[in-house]
Amino acid sequence: MDVGEENGVTTGRFERLDPAERWMADGLRVSGRADLFVAEEVDMSQAQAAIQQLREAGIKATYTHVFIKAAAVALARNPELHQMVVGSRRFVPDSVDIGLSVAGSGVVAPVLVIKRAHRKTLEEIAEEVLTGAERVRTENEQMLNGLRRRRWLVLTGSLRRLIIHTLMRSIKFRHRGVGTFQVSCLKDVDQFVPMLHASGAILGTGRVRDRVVAIDGKPQVRSTVIITCCADHAVWDGVRATQFVRELKMLLQSDLLSAEAPD
Repeated sequence: MDVGEENGVTTGRFERLDPAERWMADGLRVSGRADLFVAEEVDMSQAQAAIQQLREAGIKATYTHVFIKAAAVALARNPELHQMVVGSRRFVPDSVDIGLSVAGSGVVAPVLVIKRAHRKTLEEIAEEVLTGAERVRTENEQMLNGLRRRRWLVLTGSLRRLIIHTLMRSIKFRHRGVGTFQVSCLKDVDQFVPMLHASGAILGTGRVRDRVVAIDGKPQVRSTVIITCCADHAVWDGVRATQFVRELKMLLQSDLLSAEAPD
């Protein structure tokens, strides 16, 4: 699918949810947060090999870059999963733009949006993260300092929440801020279940470490990771979330350096 941009924002197709979908979406909203998550353990032996190959070529690749690449390709190969739902509208972007959570000074991490991640190589993703992470940290800190200086912007709690609620009902605002899909990695815990903020789904990954697994009925030590995908139930159901995680697992356990997304 060709990628189009308008004023620096990736374009796509907007659709209105049909009447039945609107009833289901409203029912989920009324019932409170309607998130679901699925988890899977993944053998990272092939991913390790890909990272080592890039590092030998002088590229500072990490597991984070591998997860971004795999998630982008998985979404591109499953276009029915590649969407965002806000209110009574669905947005199907022309491009898979991955939002990477970057450690910042506040409780809400700034996000680096990697546009057209499904068309980029691991090397290109690694370079973009290396150069872009510090930039979004700086921009986020400048925004926070600006809000601190402009005390009149604090307004009342109810008005602040109304403004935020209005912004969060804008598909363009949310897509510009976090992309199509988010990735968040914590390397110091075994399992990480991130909660949704603005995207339709988010991938959480823990540390990659040696674990004993069964291979052909025999115990072996392999480097593995537990991946967790949290999704908005208005966007995906459990079957679709499982479909995504299985595709992701297959990619991570294959030759990711040669993995390609469909046009």
